[in-house]
Amino acid sequence: MAKDIEFTARIENGAIVWDCPNGKPAKDHMTHVAKGSPPEEINFKLKDKTNLDLRFDCSFPVQVWEQNGCPPAKLDSDQIQVISCNRDGVSIVDLNTGPPRKLHYQLNVIGKDGAEHPCDPIIDNGGGGPGVQ
Repeated sequence: MAKDIEFTARIENGAIVWDCPNGKPAKDHMTHVAKGSPPEEINFKLKDKTNLDLRFDCSFPVQVWEQNGCPPAKLDSDQIQVISCNRDGVSIVDLNTGPPRKLHYQLNVIGKDGAEHPCDPIIDNGGGGPGVQ
């Protein structure tokens, strides 16, 4: 079963702030994929309350890595594959194979002026699932 996660962009003190559905900052949000579970689809949705006409950058919608901190500008994990992207949503699959690990990722969002406004939560990958590597 797919997980649907919506992040809301709003402006606070002149800067874009990303919130998750529970009202907490997106940077503190963690999506859990249970240990031993099969590959899981995760659908990210964008809700724009900024009037900046934000949209996912479908040329490079997500970057991932398995280290602490912000991910570099690449998809540096064998666990995540992008399925689809449009201006309001990105769908990925988490293969959930191998050992448990935290996948630090960034959703790449741009405004109508081309400015970048990334959103960077975490996936807690339980591992040990029957996915194909």
